[in-house]
Amino acid sequence: MFRFTIGETLRKGTLIFYFAVASSFLLFFALGIGHSPTDPDMVTIFGSPFGRQSQPGMNVIDFLLIQLHSSSVFWIILFGIFGIAGLIPRMLEKGTIDLFLSKPLTRAELLMARALGAVSGIAVNLVYFFLGIWLIFGVKLGVWHWGFLSSVAYVVYAFVCFFSVVTIVGLITRSAGISIMLAFAFSIISWGLELREKGLYRLWDNVVYHRLLDAIYYLTPQLNAMLENSSRAIGKNPIIPYPAEFTLMPFLYSFFSTSLLYGLSVWYFSRQDY
Repeated sequence: MFRFTIGETLRKGTLIFYFAVASSFLLFFALGIGHSPTDPDMVTIFGSPFGRQSQPGMNVIDFLLIQLHSSSVFWIILFGIFGIAGLIPRMLEKGTIDLFLSKPLTRAELLMARALGAVSGIAVNLVYFFLGIWLIFGVKLGVWHWGFLSSVAYVVYAFVCFFSVVTIVGLITRSAGISIMLAFAFSIISWGLELREKGLYRLWDNVVYHRLLDAIYYLTPQLNAMLENSSRAIGKNPIIPYPAEFTLMPFLYSFFSTSLLYGLSVWYFSRQDY
């Protein structure tokens, strides 16, 4: 089932499309970044100078990598969901599900192999993109930033957690379109819940309402917090006076909420009569 899912994404061109887009961006970036011919300590982007140390305490390499990470990762993950959200509903189509259920697999094995195959293709593309950026900075600027390379592990983990939401929605609705819309809505909700003390709490000064928001926050993957912390693995953002420190807590909380969602998905899938 895992191999079949990977093959399905290849046949439909999903992985090839993302690979082509990532390759185009890497080529564009590789051609644009370099050293100033007159000052080896000066970084240039398409000929425009960008000093390594433009102000005290500011590391330009960290700044570039953090900005690149922050501006690209969320959209890579979201478009990745667009590409694979239909894999769960397609598995449930009449004829297809009959064939799959005839195989010597438990329903838990069938569903989790399908989900693992779906996320693996996007995970490979994420690793390819991060590795490409890392090599470009290493070869062209002489900076081998291990913090940036290691951050891909956190991003892939966040994507696996995020897909647990898509999996259970796809099982219940059997619709790729609804799965995509709710995934996009969840990404906004995750951001709102992360800032609930400064925003959502103020909508209603009620203890029960506040605790309900807290419960939703901890019972669902903390996507926004995980992506923010994955960028903090690169270094401190030099344009923020007091940047927050990296913490593993959102990843730990998301492990339990993701396990819950995948567990509920297996339970729901096992009880359906297809």
